[in-house]
Parts: sequence; C-alpha cells; structure tokens
Amino acid sequence: MSGERAGTRSRRVPPIRLRLALIAFCVVVILYPLSRLEFFEVIESKTLDMRFKLTPSGEEASEDIIIIAVDGESMDRMDYLTWPWPRQIYTGCLELLYEWGADVVTFDILFDLPSVYGAVFDEEFGAAAARGKTVLAMALHQRPGREIPQQAAIEVSGIDAAGRARLDTAWTSTPPQPSIASGATFLGNTYVRPDADGVYRRMNLLTRTPTGLVPSFPLAVAMAREGESSVSISGNSLRIGEERVIRLDEEGLDLRLLYHGPTYTYRYIPIADLVDALASRAQGEPSELDSSLFEDRIILVGLVAPGLFDQRSTPYSAHCPGVEINATAVDNLLQGRTISRTSPGVALLLAIALAALTAAGLAYLRSVALAGLSGWLLLALFTALALLSFGRLLWVDFVYPFSSGLLTLLFGGIASYSHATREKREIRAAFGQYLSPTVVAVVTRHPERLRLGGEKKVMTCHFSDIAGFTSISERLDPEALVRMLNRYLTRMTDIILDSGGTLDKFEGDAIIAFWGAPMDLPDHAARACGAVLDCRRALSLLNRELEEEGFPELSGRVGLNTGPMVVGNMGSERRFDYTVIGDSVNLGSRLEGANKIYGTLTMVSRATRDEAGDGFFFRELDTIRVVGQENPVRIFELISRAGEESRELRESTGRYELALQHYRAGDMEKALEIFGAIENDPPSAIMAERCTRFISGQWTAGPAWDGVHDLTSK
Repeated sequence: MSGERAGTRSRRVPPIRLRLALIAFCVVVILYPLSRLEFFEVIESKTLDMRFKLTPSGEEASEDIIIIAVDGESMDRMDYLTWPWPRQIYTGCLELLYEWGADVVTFDILFDLPSVYGAVFDEEFGAAAARGKTVLAMALHQRPGREIPQQAAIEVSGIDAAGRARLDTAWTSTPPQPSIASGATFLGNTYVRPDADGVYRRMNLLTRTPTGLVPSFPLAVAMAREGESSVSISGNSLRIGEERVIRLDEEGLDLRLLYHGPTYTYRYIPIADLVDALASRAQGEPSELDSSLFEDRIILVGLVAPGLFDQRSTPYSAHCPGVEINATAVDNLLQGRTISRTSPGVALLLAIALAALTAAGLAYLRSVALAGLSGWLLLALFTALALLSFGRLLWVDFVYPFSSGLLTLLFGGIASYSHATREKREIRAAFGQYLSPTVVAVVTRHPERLRLGGEKKVMTCHFSDIAGFTSISERLDPEALVRMLNRYLTRMTDIILDSGGTLDKFEGDAIIAFWGAPMDLPDHAARACGAVLDCRRALSLLNRELEEEGFPELSGRVGLNTGPMVVGNMGSERRFDYTVIGDSVNLGSRLEGANKIYGTLTMVSRATRDEAGDGFFFRELDTIRVVGQENPVRIFELISRAGEESRELRESTGRYELALQHYRAGDMEKALEIFGAIENDPPSAIMAERCTRFISGQWTAGPAWDGVHDLTSK
C-alpha cells in the first residue's frame, strides 16, 4: 500500500505538535500587551465582581459598625421638616449616641453650608462633636474651591518622595463650617474615584494637598477608633498604631475593598428612630430603641435615600449607599483584611502554563473530542483555583490566563481537527482499497501505524492464484482477460476484507493477504480458513456466470500459514507498503505452490490447523520440507467447515490418514494398498505413485527414512 502522499506531506507540513506549540506561544505573546489595556482590565474587574457574588462572606462583617440611615422611611416619618433638616436634628442625635456609649460617631454628610437657622446651631453641633470621637466628612478637589483646613492634615511616617508621587493630589476642598469642624477629631476625604467601569472597588487612603497628607474618611474613622493621630507606611503596607497593618495595592497606596455582601450587609437603623427616642426622652417616656446597641460601637450617619444622590456601584449592586462603602472600608482597615492581587509576572506564568497544557492535551490525546474535553476540564480547574484563592483573599488574574488557554483550545482544536481530518482522508485513501471499513476505522484511530516501521506478531498469511492462468490468458484477448480477472479479484477480495483480513497486494492473478494486523484478531486463523471456504463457494457461483458468458472455468489454489511475522510499513520515506515479511510468510507462499504437487486446492500448515480450532474439517496430507527452510512441516488440506463434510469423505479421509501412518513407518506395500484403493482422490493417487516408485527403487529417500518429503521447487 502506497504511503507516497502521506510521506510527501509529512515533509511539507510541520508536525502537528510543533504547530500546536507555535499556536500556544503566539496566543500568550499576543495577548500579553493586550492584557495591559483598560479593556482587559475592565473585564478582569468584572470577574472580581463575580468572585464576590460566588463567595459572599457576610458573617465576617463586623457587628461593631452601625449605619444611621437618612433614608426614605425617615424622611416620610419626619415630613414635618423641610430638607435640608435643621442642624439641631444632628446635634441631638450626636449627643444621644455619645450618651448611649458610642465610641466613634461619624457623619458621611457635608456640612459645608451654614445653618439657615443661625450660626449658633452650627456652634452647638461643633460643641456636641467635641464630646467624643467625631469624624466629619469633607471633599477634596482639583477644581477651584476653598482652602483645605490645616486641621485636616495628619502625620504620616515612612513615606518617601516616590510614595508621595503615587498619591492623588488635591488643591481645594469643601470642608465643614469652621464652627462645626472645630469639634471634630478628624476630617476625612469622602472623594473616591471609581474604576473605569464606574464600580467602586478601591479607595485612596491618603491625598497629597498643600496643607499636608489628608486621610480618607474611612482611614480617619479607623484612626479615631484606635486612638491614633498618625499612621506609617512601609512598602505597600499601612500601619495604624502597633497592631493594625493593612496591605495596599501594588499600583499605588490604595485599599482594595473587601466587600462582605450586598447592600445592607451592615446593620441599618433609620435616623427617625433616634429622633423618636429624643422625643420620648423629652416627654419622660422610655425609648423603643435599645440603647445597648450603640455601646462601644462605630456609628456612621449617612445619606441612604436614593433622592439624596449618594448611590454608587459596587460588585454586588449598581445602587449602594456611599455610606456602606465607607463602612466596608472601615471594616477592612480595622480587621486588617483586604485583597491582594497577583503580579503581572504570575499572570504570565499562568497563561503560559494553561496554553502549554492545553496544547499538550491536543497534541498527545488521539481523540480531538477527548482533547477538547481535557482542555475544558483544565480551564474549569483553573476557574476553581481562582475561586479557592479568592477565598484566601488572593485575587488571581483570570482573564489573561483563561483567554490564553481558551484561544489555544479554539485555534489548536481547529488545527488538530483539520490535521486529523486530513490524516484520516489520507489513511482512507491509502487503506480503503486494502482493508474493510471496520478495519479502516480502527486504523484512523491509530494513524501512527502509518509511519515507517514494523512489529512482530503471530498472524495468518494467505497466498492464492489461479491454476493454469497462463494458458487461460493465451486464449483470451487482453480486454476480456482483464475484465474476467477484475471480477474474480473483486469477489475474492471482498470476502477477505469482510472477514477482517488485510489485502497486502495483487501480483497478476495472485492475492496476498493476512489476518491479525493492523487490527488485533485473536481468531485470525479461523477467520482465514472461513474466508477461504467462502471464496471457494463464491468462485463456484462466479464460474457459472463466466460459463454463460463463454469464459473458461477458474480454479483457485490457496496456501495458509500461521506463525510469527513482521508487519508494518516497509520501503522508503517517500513510498512504502503495508506488508508482512518473515519465514512464516515464505512458508505460506510455498504451501500455495505445493498444491500443484498434491492436486489440492487449499493447503495449510499444522500451525494454522491447530490455531483454527475445531470449527473446520482438515485432512493431513504429508510432512514436507520446502525450499529454503530446514525444518519440516506437516501439511493439511482444508476441506470444509466442521459438520459439512459427507460420511464418505470422512471415511476416505480416515483411510488416507491410516495409509499415511504406514507410509511414514516405511511400510510402503501396505501404504500403497490403502492409497490405491481410494478412488477419485488426487492426493491418494500421488502418494500411491510415490510408494510404487519407492518399492521399485526408482525413488530413494536417503539412508535414514524420516517420512519427510523434500520439495525441489517453489
């Protein structure tokens, strides 16, 4: 079978494994600069949001943080007041909270305008703020505005010029009224820049201003809680006092927000409940609000009603009160828990690993479907790894590595499928005329067997030709001869292929085939014997057709042998045949020729008879030594399937084998008597004639008779 096209193509097209490796390399290299673009970063941030939603940790949210909400319910219950509410409302709530034991009270509300009811109310509010740890909000700007109060700056140690350069910068502010700010422990900046997609995932903790470094609102709250007036910076860590150390992001000095859940993860209390408590106390009645809730707590008073325009986007929701984002940041700072992100170098290594492993699966798994499944499993494992890592507060870059693996799987899968399809077409083209469709299907699943080389296996080989073909060819014109021969070869070959056999080659009228490769067939000898008998029956039917058309009768001779032989693709790199070689193959060829000596149609070796089993009826013919081999072999005639032979045939076979025993024992007279009595049997006549020659001295077997007949020709 020619491998010319496959061999030529293997020189022109790079090996599929090399092509897959090149695909993986190109994907990783091309995606790396793209992964640094804002578009990729937005998608990566969206995967962070998904990780938050898949792994909520609401139970880890601090119970020490309470939000006093200026919400819609409070505005409905206090509809007797016009907005903005009088400053006295906040003053009363602040005094009540400190009276109930609150540790830190913060207002995420800008008090930048003076009270419309008079400056005295601002002064009262400032005096109430001075009674405890009060943090007030201010907004820093880069646009024209008021000067930043000196009071807002804090001392930050350990930060160098490079660290300062990484901070946001502001020149103006919207501070509280001076009389209010005078009572504050800290002023905190409430301006937070969102990510490119408008979601708040980080918070700048310090801002560089002409006055000095100003803390963010959450940092000011955390400092008030800890009783610290300064912070220190070391590398990418911020320290509040001796115990609170917070990891900052790798790009600046920002805090990556660790959200514990959706909106209302922290406890909300409507501010109207505090106002009602104040009214109850003024009337000498007990409050319905449990005062112990506020003891030693951090209180954040903030705008929650949607109409007050302090709604922001978080990973959980497009509408979250800004005060809860600040509560989240305060919680992160005080617990010292935040998110760390892997470096770009780690992302590159992960991308290389995913692309390489995906390409390896496509290269080494023979089934494209199985290779594709392995690629998806690999991507699923990486996704699980990213989720598990996030549970340990590690943000593993997902988009770049996953895209590298996915695109390698996509383009590599296309390349593998194209290669497999082309390879199967080549295999079918090379083997389709030599193997049955079932066997071709097996070979297409193992295309490596098309490479140059062979393996040693025990199989059964088949040699056949047409008796007297030379004389037949002389009687027919070439066109008629070819037409008749093609019909004969087609019928015989179809039977061989249908039985699982492999067609080796045609040599004129000869058919060479074998069973047991490329598909393993434990019953190769039985299949070969069955195919020969079926061919004999098909030839009988073909002869009837040929006789009606005026063609001569055809008679086929077959030799079968079973034994170890080498099978594989043999030849040159450019052209090779899938064939068998070895002494066992040569013996099969000799047995086909030996049919002429004994007047038989099908001759098999003892190995074939033993391997075929009890499903066939054989007659032992003789023990011979063929040309080119020293060891003698017992030969048998394949007569029929077991049970199909007639009683007369069984009896004559028994007499033949009895005569053969006398022949081997050297009792030629007795052997001649029995052989001569068997009528219409060419092997018996041949053996009887040999006995006669032996008795008359015309033929001698040598000084020591061993019952072996030496063939003198092929």
